[in-house]
Amino acid sequence: MDSTPQDEARGRRGFTLIELLVVITIRSILAAFLLPVLTKAKAKALKTQCLSNMRQMGVGVVMYASDYQERFPYCKSWGKAWGEDHALGLEYLDTLLNPYVGKNTGTNIAASKSYPENLWWQMFLTENDNVSYVWNHMYLRTDDATYEVDRPVSGRKTGDVVNSTKAVLVWEMPYWTDVGTPHNGGMNVVLADTHAGYEKRDPKEADWWVYHSRRGWEDNNDTSGP
Repeated sequence: MDSTPQDEARGRRGFTLIELLVVITIRSILAAFLLPVLTKAKAKALKTQCLSNMRQMGVGVVMYASDYQERFPYCKSWGKAWGEDHALGLEYLDTLLNPYVGKNTGTNIAASKSYPENLWWQMFLTENDNVSYVWNHMYLRTDDATYEVDRPVSGRKTGDVVNSTKAVLVWEMPYWTDVGTPHNGGMNVVLADTHAGYEKRDPKEADWWVYHSRRGWEDNNDTSGP
């Protein structure tokens, strides 16, 4: 029996309003479940990528030391943004390591693009050529106010360290509580034995460097770290 126009119309019937609302609701629920998972996975992948880059710098430090009488890189300062402050060498860490590991100017691209509302942070990154890590050029004395100018890390003998598994060579930015942290409340660091690891930050410490840059270089008083 031939179908009538009414039958064909019923066969072509689209979704009702209620059915559309049900589909939209289901998709919203799925998105609500999946988005945090995907965001977490992306953050973990970025953290792993940045850690890999830090490990590469550790290898570069080893290769540099073998060419320069077993000394750590003789850097100009902590980074370009620090300018002439306590300057020693002629070049910054990224330039000194380029012959060994290639151009590795930023270990945390997300950090370079994060916290857009913080104008100071964005200006600081620009002044630092968007390099998002710091070389431990020189640390503070135990008074937490004056620099250990007679014992800088830049140019120091690689064996002149009390605890090479704790003493920090390089760390990621930002490392100030009022700005934020690169990876879920923490950051990747390279230690004096040139291995890299993840270190959780204490948000009560406004400036990580003030509290931990001396760690392991002169004593074992500070037991924090990766």
